[in-house]
Amino acid sequence: MVEEDWIKLVKQQIAVENTNVKEVAESEKKVGNAAAKLYLRIIKMDSQKHADILSGLLEFIGKVPPAEDLWTYKLESYVDPFVVKKELEAHMAREEQMIKHVEKELGKTKDEALKALLQYILDEEKKHHKMLETVIKHTR
Repeated sequence: MVEEDWIKLVKQQIAVENTNVKEVAESEKKVGNAAAKLYLRIIKMDSQKHADILSGLLEFIGKVPPAEDLWTYKLESYVDPFVVKKELEAHMAREEQMIKHVEKELGKTKDEALKALLQYILDEEKKHHKMLETVIKHTR
């Protein structure tokens, strides 16, 4: 795909995500129960997160040389790789704690809506853990 086409596609997706944020926020105000309100809040926040990720991608399109990818493209700033790795490992340890905590809480509740929300959080924490593993692997 030509870079201009890709940029156009990303911008269109950002617009869709932003529209979803606004429309879901309106629906969130109107729902009549706690679980529905929380689910809509999750959807709204995820759409905002998607728009933010795509906006971040737009920052790098055109800057990454054809022979490189996002993992090999170096930003211009000095960082001590040892310090960064230690920080990332600390984040990973916290994710592990959160996973254990949510698993424990999940086993305690009988409320199906609460179970589903906790399961969502648990799945997110596991994704974060895997992401941090990937980041650590690529951090030099």
